[in-house]
Amino acid sequence: MTTVTLLIFSGQPDPKWQLADEDARSLAEPLRSFASAPEASNLGYRGFLLESDDPGLPFKMVVRGAPAMERFLLKTGKQVLSPEIASIVADAIE
Repeated sequence: MTTVTLLIFSGQPDPKWQLADEDARSLAEPLRSFASAPEASNLGYRGFLLESDDPGLPFKMVVRGAPAMERFLLKTGKQVLSPEIASIVADAIE
């Protein structure tokens, strides 16, 4: 199982969702050559935290500074995220 946490809030829980198996599999190859971004302490959008027990994926990784992966992860959270939050994150990715 792979959990995605959108790192965006301060003082309240960040939105979380589970990646579908096919979405997790599609990330496995690109993430092999991706180094985790350092955790940021700024306010606002700080990336996506991936936590996985899938042997094809890193155990824990912050995805930031990789627009294609970030857009993909944002899309996987469309059922959980409000349109306003999704728009803020989409603008921050660009």
